[in-house]
Amino acid sequence: MTAKKYAFLAVVILAAAGCAEAPFQGCPAKKTPVVAPSQALVVPQPAPAPIAPVQQAVLESKPITITGINFQLNSSKLMSHDIRVLDEVAGFARKHDSAVLDVNGYCSKVGSYAYNQHLSEQRAESVARYLEAHGVSRSRMVLKGHSYDDPVASNATRQGRFANQRVEIDSNIQVEKTVR
Repeated sequence: MTAKKYAFLAVVILAAAGCAEAPFQGCPAKKTPVVAPSQALVVPQPAPAPIAPVQQAVLESKPITITGINFQLNSSKLMSHDIRVLDEVAGFARKHDSAVLDVNGYCSKVGSYAYNQHLSEQRAESVARYLEAHGVSRSRMVLKGHSYDDPVASNATRQGRFANQRVEIDSNIQVEKTVR
């Protein structure tokens, strides 16, 4: 209701009670009506508009695993297809200068655990030397050999063994995420 409608309604109510001064004369109680402050008309105000959520950017850790670096049986020598992958890793490392690279070497299950442990460490070292020669600081790399633990394929086939003779590089990068 508008303010005029409220005022008119108030006059009608007071007039019906016999206590309005105008246009009617007199009040049965012979008193001038007094409107207490708590009885004053309150015109409702529209609700305030909701506050828009505040957006802010935070850094979130995002894990990255780089694969595709494989080796011949009993070898830690990089192959030509490994070079392309390692060049991409070096570019990634230059772009994300705070990223630490976990260089993990693996072997197939041919030979003893101790032999494969040493070979997996040599494979990780071979990758680290290449990356260092291409601008990645050695202090940003953590090397580890895993012997024939954690195979990604069956060791029963030649293709499976080749897939297991590998180096994987794990890292975490900080990415900006908008939150509310």
